[in-house]
Amino acid sequence: MQKINARRGSLSVFWREVLKMIVKQVKYMDIQMLIAIVALMVFGTGMVFTSSTNMASGSALSFFGKQVLFAIIALIAMIVMTVIPIRWHSKGISKIIVFSVYILIGVLIYTFLFTDPVSGAKGWINFGFLSFQPVEYFKIALILWFAYRFSHRQLDSSRTWHSIRERLNIHDILPPLFGVILSVAMPDMGGAAILTFIILTMVFTSGIKVRGLSFYILAIVAFLVALPYLLPIISKTGLMAYQLKRLETYANPWADLDSGHQLINSYYAISNGGLFGRGLGNSIQKTGYLPEPNTDFIMAVVGEELGAVSILIVLAVFVFILWRLIHFALQTPSMQYRLMLYGISAYITIQILINLGGVVGLLPITGVTFPMISYGGSSLLSWGITFGIAFNVIGLIKQQQEYEKERASV
Repeated sequence: MQKINARRGSLSVFWREVLKMIVKQVKYMDIQMLIAIVALMVFGTGMVFTSSTNMASGSALSFFGKQVLFAIIALIAMIVMTVIPIRWHSKGISKIIVFSVYILIGVLIYTFLFTDPVSGAKGWINFGFLSFQPVEYFKIALILWFAYRFSHRQLDSSRTWHSIRERLNIHDILPPLFGVILSVAMPDMGGAAILTFIILTMVFTSGIKVRGLSFYILAIVAFLVALPYLLPIISKTGLMAYQLKRLETYANPWADLDSGHQLINSYYAISNGGLFGRGLGNSIQKTGYLPEPNTDFIMAVVGEELGAVSILIVLAVFVFILWRLIHFALQTPSMQYRLMLYGISAYITIQILINLGGVVGLLPITGVTFPMISYGGSSLLSWGITFGIAFNVIGLIKQQQEYEKERASV
């Protein structure tokens, strides 16, 4: 009996300590950013309902119910990741990060070899009741991988090109690069582009001088400008027909109305909406004209029903979130924390740019969803985990700042 009471006592002490740690982590949570994220989730769930009213694959209510469930699961994942006391600098966490990267590469290989294509690409694993998109989680693992690897090796910032070569050494770059190659092979060009952008952003924010970053930005802009003129060469590279059509559509959607109808109807939707929209639920283009109105092209429906002003408000909320992330990144002396927040900022930015760029014709259409707004459980859960990691790191930065203030006042 005494042993049972002692065991119960030790368990109660354990759970009290766990509760204390959770309360401590919640105390340092960035409430402003949390409100912005929840607001985006609520808005996105509402837009999934209104944009799904003419979907052949299900009723608006069924899509709405699923998205509500996805949002709740994503919020739980975010809170769990926030309150877990993680020692990001420890060897144990580094082993988990390395293990996660290699496991996800294995899952990507399985996806490439054994799954059926969906819309021309092998990016999904179907479990019947849900679908899992491994590349979404590889993006997160990639951020953690580079943040840990780069923070444990300092650079001589006065030697720009030498620093770049150091960062692109085979041990650091090969596993992520293999993931990019697998994404291209699927083919998931949107996922490959996001992974590449995250890699380059973390390379160039890990102690390399600004002129190296400037070269990287100019190279991307030059490629996009030259893309329409490179189509004759690209057509000989063995790209699949639908990929080539997407590039041709990017150059001129009116040249082939069959392949260009996605972008043309997106233009119509945004034009119909004007500044303030036709009213919630009154989109014309979602009624069979606009493909994927609740996923890839949900922002076109937002523009048609609620106007360009609503798109700007959504972007302003994301700018606020990015400002909070970068604000805390600049306040910490820890390169690992800084790179994690920079990587998450890059992930958000490129996902928005690729989706919205495709919707308005500034970039080729790649099938990338809009963060927190588009329908999809796999994507929403990955964002919940991503923001949970961000909150966890921000909490650690705040704790460190508080400790330093207390030490300085003694």
